[in-house]
Amino acid sequence: PFTFPQSRRRTASPDAATSRRETPGMENPDGARKKKRRRRSGGEASASFDRDVFPILLAAVTPTTGPNQRASSSAAAAARLLRRLLSRSPPAPALSPLPGSLVALLPLLLSSRYQKGNPLLPAQQCTHRLSLLGYFVLRFVMQLAFRGRAELRGDGRGGAAVHGGRRGAGIRRRGRRWLGAGAGGWQPASGRGCLQCRDGSVGVSGWQGTSLGLPCSAEAIVESISRAVGSGSTGCQARVSEPSKCLYLIVDTVVLMVNSCKVGKLHNLQQELVRKVTLLLYEVWSKVRLLQSSTDCTNWKDQLQSRPYEISEAIFRLTMDLDCPAHLEPDEVRKSFFGQTESDVEKFALMYWENSPYSYRKRQSDLEGDDVFTALHNAFDLRTPDAIVESFIRGLVSCPAIASDELNIDSFLDEVHDSLGAPVKYRQDVRVVRTRDQTSTGSGVEEHFFDDGMVFPDGTAFVEQCKDAIKNGFSIALRGMEFRSEKVAAIASALADLFGQPSVGANIYFSPPGSQGLARHYDDHCVLVWQLLGRKKWKMWPNTKSILPRLYEPFHSLDGLVDDSGGRVEVLHEGDIMYVPRGHVHEAHTDVDEGESEVNVSTNYSLHLTLAIEVEPPFEWEGFVHIALHCWLEEQELVRSPGSVQSKLEEQAPLFALLLHVAIRLLSDNDPTLRKACMVAAKLPSSETSHPSSLQNSQRSTFAEILNRIGRSNNLKEALRLIELAVKERNEEPFQWMSWLRHLPQQQHDGCRRIDFCDVLGPLEELLDMFSSDRERASADFADFKSRFCSRAVYDDACREFEALLVLYRTARTRYAKGMLALHGKHGG
Repeated sequence: PFTFPQSRRRTASPDAATSRRETPGMENPDGARKKKRRRRSGGEASASFDRDVFPILLAAVTPTTGPNQRASSSAAAAARLLRRLLSRSPPAPALSPLPGSLVALLPLLLSSRYQKGNPLLPAQQCTHRLSLLGYFVLRFVMQLAFRGRAELRGDGRGGAAVHGGRRGAGIRRRGRRWLGAGAGGWQPASGRGCLQCRDGSVGVSGWQGTSLGLPCSAEAIVESISRAVGSGSTGCQARVSEPSKCLYLIVDTVVLMVNSCKVGKLHNLQQELVRKVTLLLYEVWSKVRLLQSSTDCTNWKDQLQSRPYEISEAIFRLTMDLDCPAHLEPDEVRKSFFGQTESDVEKFALMYWENSPYSYRKRQSDLEGDDVFTALHNAFDLRTPDAIVESFIRGLVSCPAIASDELNIDSFLDEVHDSLGAPVKYRQDVRVVRTRDQTSTGSGVEEHFFDDGMVFPDGTAFVEQCKDAIKNGFSIALRGMEFRSEKVAAIASALADLFGQPSVGANIYFSPPGSQGLARHYDDHCVLVWQLLGRKKWKMWPNTKSILPRLYEPFHSLDGLVDDSGGRVEVLHEGDIMYVPRGHVHEAHTDVDEGESEVNVSTNYSLHLTLAIEVEPPFEWEGFVHIALHCWLEEQELVRSPGSVQSKLEEQAPLFALLLHVAIRLLSDNDPTLRKACMVAAKLPSSETSHPSSLQNSQRSTFAEILNRIGRSNNLKEALRLIELAVKERNEEPFQWMSWLRHLPQQQHDGCRRIDFCDVLGPLEELLDMFSSDRERASADFADFKSRFCSRAVYDDACREFEALLVLYRTARTRYAKGMLALHGKHGG
C-alpha cells in the first residue's frame, strides 16, 4: 500500500494498487536516491536590504511629530526612493535568507497609521474594529516576529533564513503589491486588544466571534472569496470589499512568516492560538482552491498575494506539532486484531509473523463490544454505494513523497513547496481498476478507468466519475488513508507501536459485486486486511522463496511461482481480519451467491481496509547489526585512555568498520534472517513483565546467531571487488543504502576519524590503498577486527540506539501525518 509516501520507489510493480508511490528518476536497484545538494544563497541580497532598503522602510513608517500634521519631506522622499527601488529593472536579487529586519518590521507595517506619502499600506476602508480576528492573528504574528526571533531560520546574523530563491521571489511579488499607495489606514485600538480602523463605515456586529473567540468562519475573507467563486466572470472582476483587504494583508503576513520559520521552533507557539489561525487559513485555502479552478476569475490574485500552495504549506507547518486528540493505546488495537488474551499477539509474532497467513474470525457479539472497529466502521457512510464513495473520495488532496531516510521536515518542505495541497494524481494516490481476461497463468489483466498520471482538480466531477466506475465493475483503491482519516491514523500509529516499527500505512478498497480489482500479485510488506462491509474471497499461495522481498527492490515475474489449482482460500465477512505475509502471492474478489444480488444489495459490495507493516532498512535484523557495530565502535573510542597514542590498528578501525558494514550488506543478500523484521522495540503486553518474554528471548537468540554467521562468513574478496568497481567509476550509488547511518550519534573524540555515510567514496579509496600496500596484513587485521566485534558486541547497547533511532523516524512520520491530516480538514482539535 501507499503508506508513508517515499520518493525512493521503483518505477513498475505488478501490484497496481498496493505498491507505493513511484517517483520517476529517483530509483535505483538499492532503492536509494542521491540527495540534492542545496546551495544556500542570498547573503548579498540580505545585506543589501539591511543597508539600502530597511532604513527607507523604517523612515516611511515613522510617525510625524503631530497626529494631525502632514508627512515630513523626508518621509515623502523615502516613499519616492522606495517606489523607485521596487520598480527598477532588472528586479532586485532574491531575499534569501529573509532578513530579520524585514520580519521584525512586519508587525509595525500592520499597525502603522497612514500618512500622506506613506507607500507601505494599501487603501484600507475596514470596520471600526476587527474584533478577535485581528487580535488573535496579530498576536500570532508578533509571537513569530518578536518572541520567536531566535527561532527563525538563522542566517548567521539573527535573521530569518529561507531556502533557495523561491521565497525571495514571493516576497518581491507581494511587496510590490502591498506597497502600493492609497488612502485610509488602521492602527491598534488602544487598550482593547484588537485592531481599530480609521474611516470605517461598517458596524462591528458582522465581526463578532463565536463563544470560542474565533470569527465565524472567518467571514470577511471567506465570504468575499465565496461571492467571487459563485458570481461568474462579472463578479470576479469586481473589486473586493475594502474591509476584506485588511484581512487579506493579515493572512498574507501570517503565511509569509510561518513559511519563513524553522519548523522545529513553531511548537513554542500557543496551541489554542495555532488552532484558531489554522482554521482561518484552511477556510481561506479551501475557497481559494475553488476560485483557482475558474479560468476567468483573476481578481483575487490582486488581493490575496499568497498562492494556494503557500497557504497549504503554512497549514502543514502549523499543525504537525499539535497534540493529536484521536489516540489509541497499542493494547486497544491488540485486542481488536488478535483477541482479548495477552498471549495471542505473542503467539502470532512467534508462529505467523513473516511466515504464514493467519485469520481471526469475529462473531457479531465480538463486534458489538469492539470500540476500535465501531469507530472505524462509523467513519464511512455505508447506506448506499454512492454514499460510500462520497465518504472517502470527496475532499482529497495528494500526498507528496518523502525520502525513506529523510528526517528533516524542512528539507522535505523545501523540495515539495509547490506540491502541497495539489489535487490527487492517478496511480500515485488512487487507482480505479478491474481485472478481466484470465491469461494462461490465471493471473488476469488489469484495466484502468483513468489514464496514468491524470490529476483531478475538480473534486466533484472526480467523485461522480468514481461512482460511474463502480457501476461498471471497477474497484477503487485509495492510498494513504492514515493521512486522510484521524480514526485510521490512530489505528495505524498504535499498530506501529505494537510491532516496533516507524509507521503503518493504510489503504481502503471498495469493490462492486462479482468483481476482481487487483490482479494476482505479492507485496514487499506484510498486510493486515480488515473487512468493514460485505465479504470477499481471498486465494493465497505460499512463498516459494526463502528470501523475503525487501522494500524498494524490483518485483519478480509470477511465472512458475504458483499452481493455479492449489492455494489457500479464505472468505472474510464483516469484522474478520486476515494476515498476509510479504512475498505470499494472493488475489481477491467479491463472492456473490446466485440470487442474492437482488435481495441485499449492500452486502454484495465489499469495503476493506489494509494496514501495511513496512519494514524499513534500519529496522530489519541487518539494520540492527549495523547499529550494533556502530555502538561497539563508539564504545572502543570511549574506553581508550585520554591522551594515549593510538595504535595503527585503532586508527584504521573506522575504515575496517566501513568495510564490515559492506560485508554485512552482502551477507543479507542470501541470509533470510537478516531480512526479517527486528522486533526488539515491539510493545507487547508480556514485554512489560519482570521476566523476559518468549519473544524477547527469541530476539536475543537471533542476534547471537547472526553474529556467529558474520564471524564465519568469508566475503572479503566480494566486498573489496564491489568497492573497487565503485571507486574506479566514481559511483556512490551502490552505497546509498547506508546513508541512514548518518542519523546515529557519533561521539567527538580528539584525533578520532569520523565517516560521512552520505559521502563514502573518499574513505573507500583509502581502504583500497590500505589493502593494495599490504593485502595480507590488512586482511589479517580486518579478520581480527571482525572477530572482536562478533565476540564483544552488546545486545542491550544496540537496543538503546535502535529504539532512539525508531523515535526519530516515528517523529518525522508523525509530523508528516499530522500536516497531511490538516490539509484534509483535520486540524487536531
